[in-house]
Amino acid sequence: MIFCIYSMLSALLYPPRNYTPAEMAYEADARLLQPLWDKVYKGNEYWLTSSLFPPFYALSIDWGFVLIFTFIDLVLCDWPIFKDYKIQKDRKVTWSLIKKSVYLQFWNCMLWIFPIAAAQWCWVPPLDLPELAPTGDVYKSSQVFEMVSQIAIYFFLFDMTYFWFHYIHHKNKTLYRWCHSVHHMYSSPFAAAAQHLHPFELFFVGGFITVIPWIFPTHPLTYWVWFLIAQLVSYEVHMGYDFPFALHRFFNKATFLRFYSGAPAHDMHHLRPLTCFQPWLNYMDRLMGYHITYDDLKKMADEKNKRYGQYAKEDEEGLDKIN
Repeated sequence: MIFCIYSMLSALLYPPRNYTPAEMAYEADARLLQPLWDKVYKGNEYWLTSSLFPPFYALSIDWGFVLIFTFIDLVLCDWPIFKDYKIQKDRKVTWSLIKKSVYLQFWNCMLWIFPIAAAQWCWVPPLDLPELAPTGDVYKSSQVFEMVSQIAIYFFLFDMTYFWFHYIHHKNKTLYRWCHSVHHMYSSPFAAAAQHLHPFELFFVGGFITVIPWIFPTHPLTYWVWFLIAQLVSYEVHMGYDFPFALHRFFNKATFLRFYSGAPAHDMHHLRPLTCFQPWLNYMDRLMGYHITYDDLKKMADEKNKRYGQYAKEDEEGLDKIN
């Protein structure tokens, strides 16, 4: 049933197209992303068609973020732009903390990722790169419709699927202790801890991000941009900083767009693990009552302080009070 729905949706949004040589030349001149695609793949076919390219591309993004934010956390942490916007200001990121996470990630690579990449290199044929860039919609109303719409679908599908995976692992104590508790060794996240995962969770997250584009005829450029966005957002929510230019701040300016959580929500999840289960967005958490902010905690603390040592109102109802 689900496969049929995806097939119908794919045929409707992304119908297969066969072009004559003249039409190919026209499309190459007309497509907005064609110059970018030409620069990306021409002359790089040997590397881009290799079955080893996707895993090493993903790892390069991972370790790029880890190196940049490790340098920030260890060297630049006292600069005002980083010090002022650190979410948990009382928790300092140290080399000892980072080293433990890097150690786990190293062994995940050696024992799982590299062997799977080697098997893929042996058995998966080289990628066939198309000459044309991703196209627009069938009505030619948008030059980037195919790429933008597919990435948006993949984004929402991953976010919804991981919400339930995440929720179940927190609610089931056996699953939590066996698997997801590894990620929660850190109650104050930092970039290097984003991939601090049990192998089972690593397979689920990495596997789902990898295979979800298979539901549609996905252009390689769209596939690589999706990888970049998925990992960029994952590291953004784990970095431990709430910068003034963070994406969630722009969305929060409009009440009806407050569906992107950003770093504060996931930071809250690490601090209070039974809140804010959704990885990137927050509509499911809001719907189910798990969304909470640091402002909410402060209000709750203020309310508790006001009531501390006092009778409840119903206990004193009807009694005379002089002042």
